[in-house]
Amino acid sequence: MRTYLLSLLLLLGLSASAQQATSFTLKGTIGKLNPPAKIFLLQDGIFNQSATLHNGAFELTGTVDNPMSTMLLLAHNGKLDDAITSPAIDRTFFFLGPEVVVFTSSDSLKKATITSTLTTEHEKLLSLLQPVNSKLNALEAQYPETPEQQPKEVTKGLDAKKKVLMQEKVRQLKAHIKANPGSPVSLYMLQQVGGRIPQYAEVAPLYNALTPAIRNSPSGRAYNDRLQIIKAATRGIQLPNDPTVVAAVEKYEEVQNVTLNKKIEQLREAHRNELIAFVRANPSSYESLEALKEAAGPVPDYTEIVALYSALAPSVKSTPEGKAYGEMLESLKAVSVGAKAPDFTQKTPDGRAISLADYHGKYVLVDFWASWCGPCRGENPNMTKVYNQYKGRNFDILSVSLDDEKGRSKWLKAIQDDKLAWTQVSDLKGMDSEAAMRYHVRAIPQNFLIDPNGKIIATNLRGEALQAAVARYIK
Repeated sequence: MRTYLLSLLLLLGLSASAQQATSFTLKGTIGKLNPPAKIFLLQDGIFNQSATLHNGAFELTGTVDNPMSTMLLLAHNGKLDDAITSPAIDRTFFFLGPEVVVFTSSDSLKKATITSTLTTEHEKLLSLLQPVNSKLNALEAQYPETPEQQPKEVTKGLDAKKKVLMQEKVRQLKAHIKANPGSPVSLYMLQQVGGRIPQYAEVAPLYNALTPAIRNSPSGRAYNDRLQIIKAATRGIQLPNDPTVVAAVEKYEEVQNVTLNKKIEQLREAHRNELIAFVRANPSSYESLEALKEAAGPVPDYTEIVALYSALAPSVKSTPEGKAYGEMLESLKAVSVGAKAPDFTQKTPDGRAISLADYHGKYVLVDFWASWCGPCRGENPNMTKVYNQYKGRNFDILSVSLDDEKGRSKWLKAIQDDKLAWTQVSDLKGMDSEAAMRYHVRAIPQNFLIDPNGKIIATNLRGEALQAAVARYIK
């Protein structure tokens, strides 16, 4: 069975790579806005496309592999970072698919009228689900923060009510899917119905009732791949959490995630290279400073970014924003590659004081994370793999949590759920953590690889880059 599944996985990986994306167009008019106002599209987890508004008009074109609910963001001053962090964020959510979507508003994006077949369908469905979703949200608020300290009857009663509401929600979703077999929204919602490991006997008939065009779309084929993996691994009746099925799905996801992560990294790198090229070609433009900040991201590579910043024209660097960014870069010099790693001491969950100095003589990866940080949690399996491969070989990991005192229980649960076997410490001060401030950590995940002499030799290692870096030093 295992050999058959592996062969099937390889076949599915090849078929997925051969699928063709479909085209979309986003356009509209937002008042009479002019440069520097920009529209940004969130796609594949990043804002990799933007368009400047001229007399309110804009247009974006591209391709989409998997129709999805996503977001369009308006930066009135053209600065993505400001737009994302603004309390008055100007954005709208819509369904991105193979069609033309038109946005119209007299002043702001969040008030825009959206003309789109798929978005209209999606919004009608969300409106239909609103009563049951409201009840589910109200029920979730009743769950105690520490279930283990509450009578089992309380949680059991809440679970029973939740089950009834979820059944009603699934019933409504199924009705929509059956009534709209030719819509990408139906496929999107079918994925919500099935969850990560769908019950084949329940979901396959719904999938097979979709039109050939939907089933043969990139996302349609990918979902059929998942269903076939489950069917092949199921022995007779598919039991919940069947170990064989779970293992097959995990192997399938591992193959797919490698491909997906490579694609996302390629998109990010291509977008980043475009930004850097703009900066180099326009050193006297004020927009170059914003492009530089976007290219650098929340965790800049000091050596690379300081060189680009230095090449900017004095008129750009002397602006208040230019000066502030230069000062921020200068502060990163103390924790850049080649610098002596600042020492710190924090406590483990059981109260033991651990210092970075305790690791002198070893290669150690100092990792900043938090239980509430999705990307951090997503990287934990990769870190576990590296730790298990190199532990006991003059290599260790020291994780510093930026959870706060209120989040202590969630921190401990995350350690247990993610099966983190290395040392965990925190002062439970959140982003005001003393260690985080010493390392000028402004965003997570972030890490620093330190050699046996206490010198920083690499920063911000993820996925294959972490594996390669550790392999380079630990022979």
